[in-house]
Amino acid sequence: MIRALALAAVLAAGAAAAQDAGELPGLDLGDPDFLGPDQMLPVPDDLGPGPDGTARGTTTESDLAPAATTAPGGTLRVLDKITGEVRDLTLDNGAKAQIGNLSVRLGECRFPSGNPAGDAYALLTIHYNNAPEPIFRGWMIASAPALNALDHQRYDVWALRCTTS
Repeated sequence: MIRALALAAVLAAGAAAAQDAGELPGLDLGDPDFLGPDQMLPVPDDLGPGPDGTARGTTTESDLAPAATTAPGGTLRVLDKITGEVRDLTLDNGAKAQIGNLSVRLGECRFPSGNPAGDAYALLTIHYNNAPEPIFRGWMIASAPALNALDHQRYDVWALRCTTS
């Protein structure tokens, strides 16, 4: 108890001392001596457009994501957190299924070209109690279900895989 009181007193005194430090001098970022010559960063000479017309050093869409192939359908998993029931849904693209109070529509399922078992990207629209506005609309990724998850107090839905036949 005494140690806790002593620690609290030291912390309070340190905070009070930090407030009495006075005003700090301003920084002049335009001053050429602000950074010494040895601290300056090199500037690349090739900032113009590259041979393909894009700016050098920039990424293109193909650099960011691999090519994807659209599958005929996909498999989703639905968990009812109240009852503990887990159900797998296999839907064709554009198909809709009703599970409890959820209406789940699979817009499209994609997988990396040349690797159907690699990952699944499912475009889902989920309605609760037939409400006109969906509680979820977007892409779910099988390898990262928490990246873009359904935020609902009763149900969890996530993509498992795309169907390839």
